Amino acid sequence: MFWKSYGRRHRIIGLLYLMWLVVGCGDIYFERLKVVYYDVILGALGIALTLTAAFDFKKVHKYARNIASGVLDENAIVSYSEMIEHSFYQILNLVQIIFLHCQYFPLSLESRIALAVLATSPWLFRSWFPVNKFSDNYTSGMPVTFTAFLYRIKKYQYMFYKHCLLHGLNVSVALNGNYIASESSFRLYWLSLNAACKFCCEGRKKKF
Repeated sequence: MFWKSYGRRHRIIGLLYLMWLVVGCGDIYFERLKVVYYDVILGALGIALTLTAAFDFKKVHKYARNIASGVLDENAIVSYSEMIEHSFYQILNLVQIIFLHCQYFPLSLESRIALAVLATSPWLFRSWFPVNKFSDNYTSGMPVTFTAFLYRIKKYQYMFYKHCLLHGLNVSVALNGNYIASESSFRLYWLSLNAACKFCCEGRKKKF
């Protein structure tokens, strides 16, 4: 797996990411400080995994021409722009978990709201990253197929993530000031989100 140089960085980071997820799943009752360290490292590995995927496989994947965005179609492969786009959401994960850990301190309502606004600020740079819309798969004259229906479901999943799991959670925490980042139920959610986000969005890469 690691013998060939092509994509070696991505494979190594992928192995580290998987091992780090296993560590987190093996002990969801970390002490607070250990949880902070764990989540920051998890976020950094997630960003590195996405960027190494983009740059290690750029040689071929930048020429990928799919019918639309996404890789649910059996003939589609992940494009370079989709890998770069996904790095934005990995950055969001890291920013969000840092914001949630900040709630450990006794902050005023004004401070929590200011931090929530700061945690939302990466969206100001969203245009710096490529945009591949799920809706492109079932609009603009695309044929009505079961795959198009699945892309519509993925669009709804994305909207739920963006407005509820991301913005909604941040606003709720900012208003009530609860520190949830080290609770076992949240740990299970956060590990599941990171695992699902990474392994679903990595999609299909061309093999050599």
